[in-house]
Amino acid sequence: MYGFVFSKVDVVSRGVWDLFNRDGELRYRSSVGDYEIYDLKGHIAFLALNRDIVYLDDVEDVINKLDTKPSELIFVSRHAMKNPRPMFTSHVTGNWGAAELGGKPNTVSLANPHTITAFYRELCRLRVDYGLDQFECYIEATHHGPTVMTIPVTFIEQGSSEKEWGVTRGWELLHNIVSEFIEGKLVSNYEPAISIGDLHYLTMGNRLLSGEADIGHAIPKYVSPITEDIIIKAVTMMTHKPVKAYVSWKAIDSKTRALVTEVLNKLGVKLIKRT
Repeated sequence: MYGFVFSKVDVVSRGVWDLFNRDGELRYRSSVGDYEIYDLKGHIAFLALNRDIVYLDDVEDVINKLDTKPSELIFVSRHAMKNPRPMFTSHVTGNWGAAELGGKPNTVSLANPHTITAFYRELCRLRVDYGLDQFECYIEATHHGPTVMTIPVTFIEQGSSEKEWGVTRGWELLHNIVSEFIEGKLVSNYEPAISIGDLHYLTMGNRLLSGEADIGHAIPKYVSPITEDIIIKAVTMMTHKPVKAYVSWKAIDSKTRALVTEVLNKLGVKLIKRT
C-alpha cells in the first residue's frame, strides 16, 4: 500500500487532488491534526489543509498513528526555481547541510531509486502526448523537506512559475502517472546508483533514459565540503544499496576525489568517473 501526499495550498498539488476527487476515487477516512486522510484506490491519500508541502515534517508521525502504514510516499508538488522555465522533476528529499526549505538539517530521507527514476522516465515519455513538449524533465539533487527516514519518499513536480503551475494538462499528466503507479504499471529495476558532484538538475538524462541506472540520492557540486558522513548517508539511506556512484570528476577538487574514492571503496560501491 502506498501513501500519496497533497497540499491544499499548493496549486499543482491541489489541481491533481481535484482530478482524483472529480473521478470519485477519494473516500474520506478521518482527520488527524492538519490532515484529512482518504482512501485512494486501496491506498492512502493525505491532504494537508494549511501548510506547504515541503514543511510537512510531521507526516511520519501522522502515519505512525494509523492502523496501516504505507510502504512508500509520493508527494505531488509545484516546482520553483530562480530563473523559471517549464519543467517536470522527480527527486528524494533531504538536506546535506542547513534546512533552508523544510526538513531537518544534515538529514536525508529514505530514497527508492527505482521509483524516482521510473517517474522521471514516464514524465519524459508522456509530456509529448499531452502537448507539453516545451517542458523539460530532470531528476533533481536531494534537497528540501520534509524529512522522512523510515518510508521512501519521491517528489514529482510541475514548474517552475505561476504560469506553468496553472497548466492543467500538466495536472492531467501527473494524475495519469500517479494512476499508473497505483496500478503497478510504473516499474523500473535497473542498477541502483547515486550521483556525486553533478549539477542540481542532473545532466545524465540519456544514461537514465537508456536504463543504465536508477538514481536515488544525488549530492550536487555546490555541497561543500563533501564529507565522509554525507557520502555514507547517500549510500545507506536507500531502499536498494547502490551498485555504483556516478562522480563528476572535474567538478570536485583533488582532496574530495581522494575522499570519495576511499569511502566508496570502503562501502563496496563502484566509482564511475564522469568527465
